[in-house]
Amino acid sequence: MTDETLSLPPGFDRGLTQLIDAIETLRDALSDEETLTTVQAVTTRRRLFLALYALKAIRRQLADTEHRPSQGDHEVVTWDDPAQALYHIKLRLDRLLEDLSIQGYDHSSQEYSIEQTLETIRDHIVILQDALSEGSTDNSTLLEKLSSHRSVYADVAGRGVGDGRWLEYQLQRALMRWGYQAETRQHLFGLEVDVVANRKPKQQQPTDWIVAQCKDWTSDTITPSTIFRLCTIAFACRAMPVLCHTTDITARAEELARQFEVRVLDLRDLERGALPAPQVYKPSAELNEWPPQNNVRDYRGTLPVMFYGEPGKRFSYVPGFSPVGMDYDYEPIDTDRDDDTHPAAGH
Repeated sequence: MTDETLSLPPGFDRGLTQLIDAIETLRDALSDEETLTTVQAVTTRRRLFLALYALKAIRRQLADTEHRPSQGDHEVVTWDDPAQALYHIKLRLDRLLEDLSIQGYDHSSQEYSIEQTLETIRDHIVILQDALSEGSTDNSTLLEKLSSHRSVYADVAGRGVGDGRWLEYQLQRALMRWGYQAETRQHLFGLEVDVVANRKPKQQQPTDWIVAQCKDWTSDTITPSTIFRLCTIAFACRAMPVLCHTTDITARAEELARQFEVRVLDLRDLERGALPAPQVYKPSAELNEWPPQNNVRDYRGTLPVMFYGEPGKRFSYVPGFSPVGMDYDYEPIDTDRDDDTHPAAGH
């Protein structure tokens, strides 16, 4: 329950809602922008996520007070280009900060904490303005700019070149929230596994066991070798594969992830209430194309003919389950077993 004695400037809740709407509009528009460099795209996703996460935390803090935003506070946000959008977003932030600074809150108050959070969000917007401005397409120059700015998450312990513990920790927290027992940095036959998870209690699904790989890169892209390594470890562990990333995925790697039913998660997916399903279909590029499209299992093909007819030879990450249907469903081969018995038992 939030403290009911919060004393915020008039109209703060409405300004907060409009600011969230504007940033979400920009985020959705830039998600399909093809002119951005790899570093610009990664920077955009990361900074907008961090800004929205902090703003929504403030909104939750106000949810049970007299400042609760109303449904009528939402508005349609329009702009001609990202630079103009960031300019107006920064203006909205500056207005909120100016109203808060006039009040002169005590440093131990919740209102002062909100003010400091908005200051941090302003830093994220300034970084984005630098990243998306003309002449900022050189990766080395952009990375120097990024390191010169203050931020909350970009430079925290565990997030840096060759580290990656921050993203592993975020995925571990999400899995535990989704009903799993999860551990980071486990080892299998000399290979390091970023995250392994075991659902408690079991739901008798292949997703009761998960192997995850995290890629929190700033410039490199995810290639097919990453998908092959993840799937190989998943097969060895008799678990379903999860890829959690903050960077771009090549077209071939994305297609392989679809065919092998890898659950590909980004930072926004970690906010969901349950483990997302794998992406098995793509939108149609045609208008009024009604016949069912081929699914990933059709494209993936089958086992060699020599193996196809033999008992127990079937595509499945977890032995004891057989894929059924056109989507991503599996069913147990042996349904008469104790809940704690591994599906591979007896097969």
